[in-house]
Amino acid sequence: MTTISLPVTSRVQPVLPRREELPVGRLLASLQHGARYTPTKALLIEAESGEYLSYGQALAGLAALRRLFGPPPQRIMLALPGGLLNGLIWLTALSSGYALIPVPPAASADEARRLFERQQPSILCAPDEGTSAWSAQLLSGRERLFTASQLAERLSHAPEPEQPLSVREGRVYLSTSGSTGEPKWLALSERQLVWTAEQIRRSHALTEADRGLTTLPFFHINAPVVSLCASLLAGASLIVAARFSRRRFWSWVERYEATWISLVPTIVALLLESEERPAFLPGRLRFARSASAPLPPANLRAFEERFGIPLIETYGLSEAGSQVAANPLPPALHKPGSVGRPTGVAMRICAPRPNGAGPEDRAGALCDLPPGEVGEICIAGPNVISAYEDGAGASSFQDGWFRTGDLGYFDEDGYLFIKGRLREVINRGGENIAPREIEETLQEHPAVREVAVVGRPDPLYGEVVVAYLSLQEGRQLSVEELRRYARQRLSPPRVPVDFLILPELPRNATGKIDRRLLRTREQARRELHQIAREEAVRQP
Repeated sequence: MTTISLPVTSRVQPVLPRREELPVGRLLASLQHGARYTPTKALLIEAESGEYLSYGQALAGLAALRRLFGPPPQRIMLALPGGLLNGLIWLTALSSGYALIPVPPAASADEARRLFERQQPSILCAPDEGTSAWSAQLLSGRERLFTASQLAERLSHAPEPEQPLSVREGRVYLSTSGSTGEPKWLALSERQLVWTAEQIRRSHALTEADRGLTTLPFFHINAPVVSLCASLLAGASLIVAARFSRRRFWSWVERYEATWISLVPTIVALLLESEERPAFLPGRLRFARSASAPLPPANLRAFEERFGIPLIETYGLSEAGSQVAANPLPPALHKPGSVGRPTGVAMRICAPRPNGAGPEDRAGALCDLPPGEVGEICIAGPNVISAYEDGAGASSFQDGWFRTGDLGYFDEDGYLFIKGRLREVINRGGENIAPREIEETLQEHPAVREVAVVGRPDPLYGEVVVAYLSLQEGRQLSVEELRRYARQRLSPPRVPVDFLILPELPRNATGKIDRRLLRTREQARRELHQIAREEAVRQP
């Protein structure tokens, strides 16, 4: 194992280019290179149907979409389910000077109306009429609507461009998940996304021989950057499915000869619930990667033991175009519970500097913490945004660094461990408790599928610990069993005062556990209990 020496403070600060120094148009250049030298090679393969877009067809399709959408600037709202069209429209927008606004195809009518009014697109790409809330009823008369069928028909006979296509840098507009507050909007340019995708290509050693498989949606950052852009830069192929299917997942891997798969912890848990253990996996798949949420170490170990392939945990942020840290591939060490080492960004573990820290230190400036000490993860790099749209969240940007709101530490080997969110810390009688410590402990129980720990308002301690859980399929577990299990493994302040078992934990639009909803529920429970006590006191 290669060991790196960390300084007295936990700061990884490589020499990075400025954003304006990065070249424009690498996505289009990679596509044109593939169309010239391997025109019939598949770029995108649709898992359900087997249909595919070759490099040559994708370039012709990009040129056709330019003719259809018209010259920039155009604001394209993309509400299509996953598939070939999604990937092609992403590449077209980023290479043609368009603003792309990907949104959930399954949005409600009210959500669709609010998103449409806020973003004011000039073009809406939507499912066929009658299949979703995204319809002509949203249009005021100035916008143009292109349905999935219309787009597919236009692309079916697209001729190859006779001349090399010019490039103009596009941008994508995304909203944060809003799991701890109101969603904030951010913009990322093609150069920012390509920088991140290049780090992914390098850290996963992707080559033209690779075929990735993703079932993640294209209205978030993971699938378009981690899977599509990184594959394109490598000259590789990507298999896409509109949604995850536990019954069909391994058959897709076998049928299309995938060499790596992109997962999230929920999918890992679902695959482990199945008794299926495909014999073809070792030697076929180089690795699986996990992102978007904490991966319980117990599930990582169980996945590797069951399927015989390395599961690489990573760490990414929408504000940086996805990945900012990743565990290395074998034979290098990947550590359960760690998201690996920084990739393509500078990173610090910081705490706010206390008042009077020194004559040259201004109050509130970022202060580096030593290795092993938990603090806020701060990042900087050419891929990291410098502000949110409309000036929201200004306090997250300080001295050229983005304060992620995530808590973590570096170990002696330079591996990053995440301990939770700053805003999720539970203050019990003055003691700060990180929910993730408790979640990881409860997750070790073989009957537990997922855990979310939140604070409940309490008149004595200010907050106390409450655990929400879902169970593995077919398993049963009582609250008393859970309480005994927790008491054996956690200090008294960290033992939840209540365990609430739900069929499924609530999720927000990005698929993450909706902690804000759970905290709101706890606040409401507290208020109802208070009302009940007051009513009881009033009784004669």
